[in-house]
Amino acid sequence: MTDPGFGGDEVRTEQEIARWAEGVAAKAEKYREVSRQVADVTVDEASRDGLVRLSVNAAGALQHLDISERSRELSGAALAASIMTTMRRAQSRIAGRVAEIVAAAGVEEPGTADALVSSYRQRFPEPASDAPPWADQVRPSPPPARRPAHDDEEDWDGPSVTE
Repeated sequence: MTDPGFGGDEVRTEQEIARWAEGVAAKAEKYREVSRQVADVTVDEASRDGLVRLSVNAAGALQHLDISERSRELSGAALAASIMTTMRRAQSRIAGRVAEIVAAAGVEEPGTADALVSSYRQRFPEPASDAPPWADQVRPSPPPARRPAHDDEEDWDGPSVTE
């Protein structure tokens, strides 16, 4: 879209302004559509072992979580690590989906597409690895030690509640 060629005769100037305004309106509609499509982005991801399946939205928020019954074999920490790793992998794919939407919409302004996509890449970077090295070695911790049972009245220095 080029800027209107102002100056010259009045009729030509009005036509240029009308053409420029139409171009601005079309560009605004294109960006509204891109915004709607980006807001609807959902990324599905599964853990490498298939124990965890989940979906995140364009904001990176968890939308769906399915945990296999086989997960009972894991410690809580290992399961949590698997969920978080899978979620980070899903989030890191959001930028790619946004890039596809921007390219399909034909956003041509220099820097606009890059700025939008890079904002998602910065917010949701590629995870360093699939899981922390300790995740598959975590074992359930023993239950906390119990305090010895004793008579509650022995510990109470105040008046009885029934007085």
